[in-house]
Amino acid sequence: MVSHKRRRMLLSALAVVASGGFVGGVYSRARAEHALKPAYMGCARQPDGQFNVTAINDAGEVCFTSPLSHRGHGIAVDHSKRLAFVFARRPGAYISVISTDTGEVFSTYHSDPRRYFYGHGDVLGDVLLTTEGIEGSSEGVIGIYRIASNGSLSKLREITGFGIGPHELKVVDEHTLAVAVGGIHTDKRTPMNLDTMKPALVFIDIPSGRITQQYHLEDHQLSIRHLAVSSAKDVVIAQQYKGDTDKVSPLLAIKRKNGDFVALKASTEQWTRFQHYIGSVACTEKQVIATSPRGNCFGVWDIATGELQSLSALMDASGVSAEADRFALSSGSGRVAFQLARKSINFHTSGVTWDNHWVML
Repeated sequence: MVSHKRRRMLLSALAVVASGGFVGGVYSRARAEHALKPAYMGCARQPDGQFNVTAINDAGEVCFTSPLSHRGHGIAVDHSKRLAFVFARRPGAYISVISTDTGEVFSTYHSDPRRYFYGHGDVLGDVLLTTEGIEGSSEGVIGIYRIASNGSLSKLREITGFGIGPHELKVVDEHTLAVAVGGIHTDKRTPMNLDTMKPALVFIDIPSGRITQQYHLEDHQLSIRHLAVSSAKDVVIAQQYKGDTDKVSPLLAIKRKNGDFVALKASTEQWTRFQHYIGSVACTEKQVIATSPRGNCFGVWDIATGELQSLSALMDASGVSAEADRFALSSGSGRVAFQLARKSINFHTSGVTWDNHWVML
């Protein structure tokens, strides 16, 4: 998987050099109005193979690129301080703190000894929460860091005892944290326990660190990796299947705020399109959007009924981010897609070889 994705990313980067960058949807008025207003941000790969984090404006033009020492993954945003926390891809060793206005790198925090980052985090007030692992066991750790006014990080405490292989986490409310526990013990990136893996969706009371709820899927080889939280506080979980490749399983489920925990709906043929792999997931007020870089596609579900509304092709579909009435997608092929207020989806060529995730600023 990694080699295929990297190959696609490199080919896309070479195509960008040949074409000269962004092709569609740019107007002179948009350039003037949006030149200094980054709207989307994600990790990317440069044509020379180096890694960076890139921001584009609403017109699709690059506002800034900031270098990364190693491949990046997820990004958490502190909107009040206008800071982005860029996480290294697992097993990651750094968090880069970057201005969302200019791309200036303020500081870089390095992981504790025998710890590594899983590539995701979220912000709650003046605190950054991260998923981490312990070398040798993949035992999950939630790191809780104080965010200083200049963006520097200092570790306050840790939460442990909830499982191995956590990946993404999301703040549900000021007291509640949702954690996607993948359940996989890895040596670097090699899985070691696929026959006995124990994924779970775990809810943690942030002040006390106590587990308040825990949910397991029927198939223990559905590794829970990514999360999205709706405006109604429903939590959507996205899976990657690690079992028999001939078996087709639902790759998305939703934990309703009222307690129901159900799979989202699609036919066997439609789930087959996703190639056992959801790469990123996000929610608008009424929809769930999920990407599959392996399947070169993305799907849109009705959040109330769980029914699949559309399934569309997008080469190396990667990042998705959303607000109440709109969503946007990125891809390793350089294509991006925007939907405003449930209107038709507009596709453009961004000229950026995007990696797995991106965020709205």
